[in-house]
Amino acid sequence: MGTHPFNSGKVRASVRNVIGTAVAVPLLFSAMPAMAQSQQEEMQDLRDQIQQMQQRFDEMQQQQEQMAQEQSSPRSDDQLVSKSEDGEGFMVGDTNIKVNGYFKFDAIYDFEDDHDALLGPSDAIGTLNAKGTDSPGDGDFGVTVKQTRLKIATTTPTEFGDLGGYIEMDFYGKPYDESFDSAPSPRVRRAYLTFGNWLIGRDWSTFSDFNYGTTLNFYGPQAQLFERQAQVRYTMDAGENTTVDFSLENPGGGTVLAGDDTDVDFRGLEDGTATENTVPDMVVRLQSSSGPLSVQAAAIGRYLKADINDVTGTGDSDEDSVVGYGLDLGGSFTMPTGTTIMVSGVYGEGIGKYFYAPAGGADAYVTTDGQLEAIERYGFIGTISQELTPTLTTNVIYGKGFSESPDDFVGATDELHDESSTLAVNLLYTPVDPLTFGIEYNRAEYEQQNGVDADAQNVQFSTIYNF
Repeated sequence: MGTHPFNSGKVRASVRNVIGTAVAVPLLFSAMPAMAQSQQEEMQDLRDQIQQMQQRFDEMQQQQEQMAQEQSSPRSDDQLVSKSEDGEGFMVGDTNIKVNGYFKFDAIYDFEDDHDALLGPSDAIGTLNAKGTDSPGDGDFGVTVKQTRLKIATTTPTEFGDLGGYIEMDFYGKPYDESFDSAPSPRVRRAYLTFGNWLIGRDWSTFSDFNYGTTLNFYGPQAQLFERQAQVRYTMDAGENTTVDFSLENPGGGTVLAGDDTDVDFRGLEDGTATENTVPDMVVRLQSSSGPLSVQAAAIGRYLKADINDVTGTGDSDEDSVVGYGLDLGGSFTMPTGTTIMVSGVYGEGIGKYFYAPAGGADAYVTTDGQLEAIERYGFIGTISQELTPTLTTNVIYGKGFSESPDDFVGATDELHDESSTLAVNLLYTPVDPLTFGIEYNRAEYEQQNGVDADAQNVQFSTIYNF
């Protein structure tokens, strides 16, 4: 096509000339009866030509307008942001992007002391250690928005299948800070890619179990299994609504209790050291659902290794290792009455980094003869969730965790964790789908190996806007 602009005025003039000719010709020959039939045929031919020319004119005008619009656009078609065909998310080139998450405002009143934005058994321990007695201190009130969460998911089609990406953030960053006073800072919780049956990146551990009800308290119930870490996971179908996961995960973050008299250092503590990371943690998990029933079973294997200073005082150093393992079973059942029952239980040795038990949640300890031993831990969680109305739901969640008493520990055992529990009772009101208001009572209890115990409790009000 040439570079000269399309002149619609000239086309219109040509059309008018043709129309004038079509009108004049029948007037000149109307008095000639012998030629009347021929004249009518010629007029019909002219009418057809005029219609064809008008149609061509309209097409050329549309082409001109389209060209002008394309020339004014600063980006090519494959760069334009557009709405996805399914109405979910938006497209950037060939990539579908979905953005969601929630805004969460928490107002919290602590009865005994200032426990900041969260409440767990460790807060009861902190109260005990700081005040020297059970349930001391004055009440404290604070607010936070740090649990607000942002999630971005992407999907890009390739010749080998869809390539997915996911990143999730909250605002407990720089470093992890649960206080009311510090400013919210972004923190990456999860970040991974998916391709076919594979997941590569940072996600909830495959050993995690979320068979418990919704809590407003950010900590959640005692004895829960959770850890977010880098991993490679493969998921395979094993029947209708049944999957099996296999994963190799980051073994880092484990600790060893080494005793007060050993010359070691871990995060500023003189009675603990970090495990060495030589072999990935290995996890297998089965998940299945059928109607109102869903179940999960998982197992983990770990190889724990550490440098152990000679407890005889000679200053010599040695290495020892021990195998850790864990077994988990959980499930949920929803009744026609709107009642959902959820339970989970775990038992293991050397699973301290996965098992939510405060103050001494280490994986292993050093014995009096200089050997490394895995710490035995077990616990359970039970939930009753009841839908009272289409907009009103209540949850009662109770969790309890236990730790063995390492009788042959090289150090003192009196202040080590023996058992702890949490109770959460809440009422959630959702007047419209994206908005929820909630109020929750939380109580945490803790007991040391020497029998000394403490408790902490608070009331929390939350506003949640899901988007």
